[in-house]
Amino acid sequence: MDPHSPNIIANALSHHALHNAAGEAIVYGDRRITWRELADRVFRLADAMVRKGIRKDDKVAFMFYNCPEFIEINFAVQAAGAIPVPMNYRFVAKEIAYQLNHCDARLFIYDAVFKEAVAEASPTLSGVDAFICRGGAGVNNGPDYEAFLSAGEPRDPKVPTDWEDVAVMIYTGGTTGFPKGVMLTYGGHLDMFCHLFAAIVTRAAAVDLTRKQLEGLTQLVALPGVNLFSGLARTRLAKKILASRKTYQTIEKAVRYLLTHPQAARIGYRNTIRLMTPSMPYFHDASYQTLILGALTGNTCAVIVPGSKFDPETILRTVEKERPLFMANVPTGWKKIVSLPDIDRYNVSSLLAAATGAGACSADLKRKIFKTFPGIIILDMFGQTEMTPITSFRIDTGPETVKERSVGQTILDVRIVDESGNDVPRGEIGEIMYRSNWVMKGYYKDEEKTAEAMNDGWFKGGDLGYMDTDGEVRLIDRKKECINTGGEKVFPLEVEEVLHNHPDIQDVCVIGVPDEEWGHTVRAVVQPLPGTSPDPAAIIEFCRGKLAGFKIPRSVVFVEELPLSPVGKVLRAKIREQFGQPQ
Repeated sequence: MDPHSPNIIANALSHHALHNAAGEAIVYGDRRITWRELADRVFRLADAMVRKGIRKDDKVAFMFYNCPEFIEINFAVQAAGAIPVPMNYRFVAKEIAYQLNHCDARLFIYDAVFKEAVAEASPTLSGVDAFICRGGAGVNNGPDYEAFLSAGEPRDPKVPTDWEDVAVMIYTGGTTGFPKGVMLTYGGHLDMFCHLFAAIVTRAAAVDLTRKQLEGLTQLVALPGVNLFSGLARTRLAKKILASRKTYQTIEKAVRYLLTHPQAARIGYRNTIRLMTPSMPYFHDASYQTLILGALTGNTCAVIVPGSKFDPETILRTVEKERPLFMANVPTGWKKIVSLPDIDRYNVSSLLAAATGAGACSADLKRKIFKTFPGIIILDMFGQTEMTPITSFRIDTGPETVKERSVGQTILDVRIVDESGNDVPRGEIGEIMYRSNWVMKGYYKDEEKTAEAMNDGWFKGGDLGYMDTDGEVRLIDRKKECINTGGEKVFPLEVEEVLHNHPDIQDVCVIGVPDEEWGHTVRAVVQPLPGTSPDPAAIIEFCRGKLAGFKIPRSVVFVEELPLSPVGKVLRAKIREQFGQPQ
């Protein structure tokens, strides 16, 4: 670590503020925040927290939409040596109270838009010392956010942090029981980034990229000498060398040095990477990881669309204006964008890479993304919060390269096992397990659930899949979602993929319904496209010839809108609760 500070985040921000002072760190509508301005506010807030009594490893929770305040609060908590605990902004009072009590939060910082829910939750909170509200006084006369921040001095508290320390506590979605606090370390993020970048470069050398795609990749991976990649990677010998294990190890070490030495990372300042993650909230690690990467490199600019709504037109106008190189969305977000009727009127030529994650992206959707954004590469990222979060990825270079349900090769050790924990042969379905240095430190205050999730160093992911002949992981479905009907197994994802091709269906969720004769039968809960009135019998008939008989839905239920998680995943548990009983 360089000498500015013994604190990982404070040390990096100090370097960026000094050597990349005018570089843009955040764009939020008309607001443009430089690294110097960000560091100033971060250190003022960190100093105010320390004066308030926050000490190393204390928990500070906060609840905001994606915005500059989310980022500066997160870094300030880390600069103070404490642990940030971002909260799902869709939580109601009961859920707010649960997370604040469970994580032992000392401070809670929130936007005024959530003040009613916070006020309702407050009587059940005993451990929170102060409620700090942006846009007014907090609960119990807590200070206004800007007043609290302004009372601090722009100085680094210099609280030492180590790579093994917990960098953030991300709460799981709570689809089964109460949410769990996943403890993720600084070192876990570091290790994941090192292996991810090394894998991207070496795997890119093994696929056929156009010159534009190669040049784009060099802009996204700001490493010494990588600018030579676009020329070298087109020769057969160079491709072989670049794809070698030795090259992988060399790149992994180079990335590790750059991310742990901000003075060396300065070489990347001249190549600012503007990125957008409009459908991925920062409280989820699918997007949160980009903040850690930005702090360590000092050459990313988070382009954020103001507001809480996912509006494709606003997003595309922002792309046209801000010219980002990289945009990541959950599959639901990409589907809304590529479905926009007049998308051709927007200039989106700056985009070099489209990333998808936090859910399975179908081959058909990928082909639509390529049609909408010609010349890009698609990075299909797969992982889980407990894995910080990336476990595998796939590079697609054009519509002809996509593979159904493939999330690529892993960047860590992987096993696929049967119910007894034995490895299954290649091509056979089993539960996917992972082992790496970036697995979570554990679930906060829950040793029992941590032990259940781990098996001799291997994390049990809960996903079913198989390894194909190319060594790529093919997803089947979540293990707990499997429907047993008449002794046969039906995976909802397979049925949903067929139904998504029905011209009158906007979205669909497949569930099992208890049945005395079959155990369960298959039901499709359908959100029709606006202006359509599909017939249930016609939808069932649509599946014939595309699915085995036992996989075809026996019943169809229509809804105006399917409940979605903040990252665009259909909340199957809620749908089962509402529509999972025999009619």
